[in-house]
Amino acid sequence: MTLLRDLIDIPTSVGEGDFVVKAAEGADLSRYVVTDQLRDNFVDALRRIGHAVTTGRSQAAFLHGSFGSGKSHFMAVLREVLAHNPEARKVRNLTGPVVAADPWLPGRKFLTLTLHMLDARSVEQAILEGYLRHVAVAHPDAPVPAVHRSDALLENAAGLRRTLGDDKFFAALGGGATAPGAAVGLAAMRASKEGFNPQRYAEAAAQPPGTKERDALVSALTQAFFSGAVHSAEYLDLDTGLAVITRHAKALGYDAIVLFLDELILWLSGRIADYTFVNTEGAKLNKLVESADAARPLPLVSFVARQRNLEDFLGPQVGGTEREALAHVMRSLQGRFGEIVLADTNLPEITEKRLLKPNDDTARAVIDNAFAAVRHNGEVWETLLLGAQYGDAGIGSDATAFRQLYPFSPALVATLVALSQALQRERTALKVMTELLVERRETLRVNDLIGVAALFDPLVLHGELPDRPKLRQQFEAARTLYLRKLRPILLTVNGIDEEKAASHTQFQLDDKLVKTILLGALVPDVPALHNLTAAKLHALNFGSISSPIPGYENTMVLNRLKRIRQDAGELHLTDDHDPVVSLKLYTVDFDKLLDLVPHNETSAGVRQQLLRELISAEMGLAGSEGSHGELQQPREWRGRRHIVQVKFGNVRDTDAMPIAALLAPGESWRIVIDYPFDPQDYPRSADRARIEELPRGSNTVFWLPLYLTDDMMSRVAQLAKINYLLGVGGAGERLNTLAADWPKADRQQGRVYLLQRQSQLRDGLITALKQAYGAASPQPSDVHDDTVGVLHTLAEGLRIGDPRGGTLADAFRNLTAELLEWSYPGTPALPVDEKPLTRGDLAKVLEYAKRAAADPTRGVSVDSQADQRVLRRICNPLQLGEMVDHRYVLAITTCHWSRHLLQEAAKEDYRDHFPVHRLRDWLDVPKRRGFDRDLQNLIIAVFALEQQLSWYDNGVKTSVGAVNGVEDRLELRHPPMPGEDAWKAALEFGQPFFGVVLPRFRTPANLADMAKDMREVARTYADSTRTLVASLEAHAVPLGLDLNAPTGRLATARRVAELLTQIAGERDDVVLVEVVAEGEDRLAGLDGQAASGVFKQAQRLTSALAGTQWPLINAVEQRAGSDPRARALLDRLRAAARDEHHGSDMVKALQEAVAAAAALLAEHNPPVPPNPPVLPDPPVVDRDSAIVTPPFVPPTGGVPSSGDPNPLAVIPVQRKPADPLLPPPAARRVTVAEERELDRLVGELRAEVTAGRRITVAWQVEESEQPS
Repeated sequence: MTLLRDLIDIPTSVGEGDFVVKAAEGADLSRYVVTDQLRDNFVDALRRIGHAVTTGRSQAAFLHGSFGSGKSHFMAVLREVLAHNPEARKVRNLTGPVVAADPWLPGRKFLTLTLHMLDARSVEQAILEGYLRHVAVAHPDAPVPAVHRSDALLENAAGLRRTLGDDKFFAALGGGATAPGAAVGLAAMRASKEGFNPQRYAEAAAQPPGTKERDALVSALTQAFFSGAVHSAEYLDLDTGLAVITRHAKALGYDAIVLFLDELILWLSGRIADYTFVNTEGAKLNKLVESADAARPLPLVSFVARQRNLEDFLGPQVGGTEREALAHVMRSLQGRFGEIVLADTNLPEITEKRLLKPNDDTARAVIDNAFAAVRHNGEVWETLLLGAQYGDAGIGSDATAFRQLYPFSPALVATLVALSQALQRERTALKVMTELLVERRETLRVNDLIGVAALFDPLVLHGELPDRPKLRQQFEAARTLYLRKLRPILLTVNGIDEEKAASHTQFQLDDKLVKTILLGALVPDVPALHNLTAAKLHALNFGSISSPIPGYENTMVLNRLKRIRQDAGELHLTDDHDPVVSLKLYTVDFDKLLDLVPHNETSAGVRQQLLRELISAEMGLAGSEGSHGELQQPREWRGRRHIVQVKFGNVRDTDAMPIAALLAPGESWRIVIDYPFDPQDYPRSADRARIEELPRGSNTVFWLPLYLTDDMMSRVAQLAKINYLLGVGGAGERLNTLAADWPKADRQQGRVYLLQRQSQLRDGLITALKQAYGAASPQPSDVHDDTVGVLHTLAEGLRIGDPRGGTLADAFRNLTAELLEWSYPGTPALPVDEKPLTRGDLAKVLEYAKRAAADPTRGVSVDSQADQRVLRRICNPLQLGEMVDHRYVLAITTCHWSRHLLQEAAKEDYRDHFPVHRLRDWLDVPKRRGFDRDLQNLIIAVFALEQQLSWYDNGVKTSVGAVNGVEDRLELRHPPMPGEDAWKAALEFGQPFFGVVLPRFRTPANLADMAKDMREVARTYADSTRTLVASLEAHAVPLGLDLNAPTGRLATARRVAELLTQIAGERDDVVLVEVVAEGEDRLAGLDGQAASGVFKQAQRLTSALAGTQWPLINAVEQRAGSDPRARALLDRLRAAARDEHHGSDMVKALQEAVAAAAALLAEHNPPVPPNPPVLPDPPVVDRDSAIVTPPFVPPTGGVPSSGDPNPLAVIPVQRKPADPLLPPPAARRVTVAEERELDRLVGELRAEVTAGRRITVAWQVEESEQPS
């Protein structure tokens, strides 16, 4: 494979000054690349300068760009243009801007002043001192401008020298008397010791401010003569100083001063905590554009380099007032300063031309082909294209930029820019990229991409740390975490030491993954590093991972990260299908919290308990405990809930695991689960030796896991410690107690860390436990493998293999299924995964089986989809009838159990009767099926229906209405059946007679149902019908009934009562049907519909007879001989009584007769108005009186006293002699609550008075009951 160095020029080394250009230094125009965007930037900058020199007005602009975007290069090249360097016109893409400036640029003289602000004490000190230094070099013979406050002091000293003369002046200056209050400093003491003479004085005065000799002179003068003078290092204020230097520059023949202020914003950001200083110095920048002194003779043009807005550096500690003040200063600057943006999108083109330029067209073609291979890899292309950045940065996210950067990617360069921004260092992107190429010069092939992880070492591990405290902590934490924890973990995971690390492929892969994640933690806003997934990590380090299975790279990455995460609590993977990988950088080592846990919290017992909880949770064990501490684990299998006993323990330990704890009781299964370590370091063979000593034949399975490695057992101990610290629910009470001397914030962060670490250790241990218990392939780093399997059994004839399933839950489920399958191999049976059947489901099947068996076609339509699902789920696999489409069919051909049970019964000569307990036994022949009792009952009940059998209990026929009614004492027989003619006749008469739907198909089940239904109706109405007969007989005289008449109402009622009584008491279903079949004959030809009215209306007619006022009827009968109307009334009543029940309504006839009788008697005996009422005390009640209560309004003339709450009115009447034919009167109490009851009572009273009786009436008014 072709090396990249053969196609492009890769240097063998990189110097410290390579690619780093100071704005004050000369630019290498021959290597400078001007992109189209940079061309526009130069046009903008030159336009601003041209505007200043042509109008005389000062201009200023921010030169905005990220670190490495080329701001210093830009200013250096601009300075060359202003210096009229002829090479500038030859630079491609720069010619245009220079030519465009020809109208004003030629002949103009510019004083360009480049100032690096990082070491400045103030804005005026930097600018004015910088101007002095520049003039001293460029114009050594020119007079020095008086921009320093010490200049005035020197002028005053010159005057004083002329006054005093040299002798006195230098005598005082060389050590004479000190003026009172004069400052004494090192310079003053040195001046006093060494003294000044005229020559030295002149030389010192000529030096610029800030030099050693000049400062010594100023100090000496201050000490000797000017004790009140200001400090020697102070300059004029900026506005005054700028006026001085512009006049000075004008005198030197310049047309404008161009200031290049490099790193000014970075300088201010370094003092951001001193917001007073920042506000003061920031506000001074306005003076670069505006001046209080309008007499500046030439303009200033200022270019201020800026990486970020100053407000971005403000931390949360800065209050609202200070923040707003700074924002006000910045807004004022932005209103006066323009902006020239040097975008990062220039970088790909610059990189290609300066660093990655192919040697020739052939080399370019080879690189193009290599790039095409990457472009066609859709899995990584989109991630590698993520060149966008946060804020206004970004190198572009397109194929063109990628090709220009190859073998770097836009994602790498975006990360590089972001890191440089955070570090705020002059380490340009080109220099870092060159270093990466140089390091790989001998190995980098043309088709190799340089992964993002390559940036970690030069920029994080070995680079300078950021100045900002928070970022500095983050970078320091990343270094520490990598060197002290992550790298040792990677060495351990790969089983190597540092000597082998550089050449170990798998370690290098892990190393790149970890470094990429660390970069994501440091600059998470880079899109390529945001929400890192396995796919992104593979793409960002494309070419580092080779998989024998195409497309498996992402899975490989994820698996490797999961391994690393087991020991790195800072590494976090989400629980999603495509987990997001993140890393938390802590400044505290929270693993030290584990040292606070007592040693006994990691004992063998604690570790066993922890592993038991993990295994139980993973297997889904949640049953209750038995007598030996075993779990009674329910296992749903083939529609039944079985109980499997699970016992944890060390099999070889005879004390903790006696024989009783190892052997299964009865036919149930017991699974003994051992631990994946031995407290006394006994080998696994010791457990197997114990098993060999046990008696055979027990349904016991031993699960002897592989042992965990020492590393994995150390993780068990770690998890035990974390569980102890966090406690139940993770609240961390013990953590707060044990780490009480830790800061509260650290304890809170520590709890979060421990919770994450707890989750990671759990996941890692579960992975190892799956290997130990045979659910996954063993890995040497997790378990000690050997050739002996993990499952053993005492059951004779059972051959059990290795566990199956990718999880412990699957392994347990499959193992128990295998055991139950071995115990219950019979078919047909329900599906393995069928949930336990409910009695509701079984009742539904039985209901449709009854209907199908009662149908001549042996089938029934099932309209409900829910019912269809139940029948299809149960009946079809069991062959208990068949659900086809929408129809359930129950026949000998669709019911396996009819054929099976008949065959087994015939073997034992059961042909006419079938004991239930024997049928139950035959269900498990020839192989056991393990049906629960309810399902056995259903099968037997359906067999009875399909074979037209009936239930008998000790020889007496009975019925079974539900599956739980099938008892072992019962037996099934072929029952006697009524004839077909009798069945039809009973159906024809009985259905209208009883008013119920009776089954049409003659089967034993239908016979039982028909008999049951008819008995229930007969028992309901037999008593009331007999009562009706007695009532009719009691009133036979007034009703004119012949007790011996063969027909009529009374005779029919007797026959119906007799028929109902016989049916209700008949226990033989066949006889009962035959009795009903003869019903019409028994009722003298009365059909069932007409006869049903007799017993259904019996209660109504009986009540009417009891409520009839027979005295009125008797009174009418006494007058019937002389009164035709009385005779007619009696004839109508008696005719209705003698008629058949369906012929006339006797209840209505009774009501009409009583009303007519009362009216007739009232005509013959009109009432006599009573005398005024007499109120007896107490009222007399005798057999000739009736007591009437409440409420009753007496007739006119008898008004009760309103003051008596219990008024009594005695109403005298004109009575006739008592009629000896009337029955003696009886006392009655009547309660009246409604008007119709009152009308009825008045009518009765009137009838009594008409009949010649004396009535005493009393009433009591009561409070009516209020509804609740």
